[in-house]
Amino acid sequence: MAIEFRRGGRKMSQSAFFKGLKDDVLEQVMAAYTEELHGKASSVVDPETGKHASVFVRRIGEQGWTIYTTGSPAFARALEQRLGLNKGEVHGMNEPAKRERLVYLAHASEDKAMVKPLAEGLMQRGINVWYDNWEIGYGDSLRRKMEEGLGDCTHFVVLLTETSIKKPWVNEEIDAGLMGAVEGTAKFIGLRHGLPILSVSPFLRTRLTPEFIPGEVGLEALAGEIYGISKKPPLGDTPRYVQTHKLGSSWSSSARAVAEYFVRNSEHGQAMELQSSYEELHQETGLPMSDVRIGVLDLVGAGLLEKQEFIGDDENISPKADLFSTFDAEFMPWKPEQDAKDLAVHLFNLEQESADAAEVAQTLGWEARRFNAAANWLVSARVVKPIDYMGDDNFSPCGFMIGDELLRFVRSM
Repeated sequence: MAIEFRRGGRKMSQSAFFKGLKDDVLEQVMAAYTEELHGKASSVVDPETGKHASVFVRRIGEQGWTIYTTGSPAFARALEQRLGLNKGEVHGMNEPAKRERLVYLAHASEDKAMVKPLAEGLMQRGINVWYDNWEIGYGDSLRRKMEEGLGDCTHFVVLLTETSIKKPWVNEEIDAGLMGAVEGTAKFIGLRHGLPILSVSPFLRTRLTPEFIPGEVGLEALAGEIYGISKKPPLGDTPRYVQTHKLGSSWSSSARAVAEYFVRNSEHGQAMELQSSYEELHQETGLPMSDVRIGVLDLVGAGLLEKQEFIGDDENISPKADLFSTFDAEFMPWKPEQDAKDLAVHLFNLEQESADAAEVAQTLGWEARRFNAAANWLVSARVVKPIDYMGDDNFSPCGFMIGDELLRFVRSM
């Protein structure tokens, strides 16, 4: 007689079943440790304001975590010192945006018939390009103009052909491009055309040097690496996901696109409420599949999404509650952080040890979708403790335990 293993009502293999049991035990241990870590973090005040900044400790994978804060960079460094962490391990919620992307396009003059369509194709895709025919005018110093372009570029792209690799001038540009890559100021991309990989120098073989296919296929592949904004006309329409998800903060455009899908399609803003697959996300967001996987990876790494595998199914990708409290402000007409402060004041004024979520939401006039994001913000910041019971299924958590953490939070507002 065969033994059937089920977990959460779903059929699974024996190994997956016992792994689930192991995960339950590990979850309890990690939850206790996370609570202790957050308790220590919450006792630190921001050196710039003298107030307690909000801290979010999020689980990553089986035995990891990541820490975010709304405090200043000085607070992040103080927090790292208090917790015995390395510099950079505490992340700010509003890190500065990256500088505008600019592609420096190096090539041999004999290859201009191929290079000009390449430059125009990138421009049509919203990518700013330094191309000598556009940048160098009569009376301009060739070397000075090239040095300016090399100094400003964020991506150095060189077309490697049988002709260009023999040009001393092109090799000088390659040296400058490689120096930028080493210093971390520009990414180096060598496009090989009709040139075997063994034909380039051993050092170039260690760099990104894909085979370039002229036309739409090659342009799309290159554009996928160097999305940007250009002031130089004429520019065509950028892809849908680039238009609506500008670069900024600490999130990639791919992560923002995936996050927007879950934010806009969630009915109540609850964990596990909406499940998707890589293919569904590819169809719904318009992202190339490689970007879908990177976007999901970014959000899983940030503790905002989780993946589950079941027998006979594709990977199920579902949001955690923190995704809505993090991204609702980007795509919905409310801001969870401000709502959380309003909710905190309301709970404080109740002068009670506990409160029912549905009753509080009704008093505030908020639908469950908006209320849950604010409530989770407070729960995730350990301002209040969640109560789960058989209440209104639209609200998660169903209620709150109120303690001195709420007093401290309200005092620090």
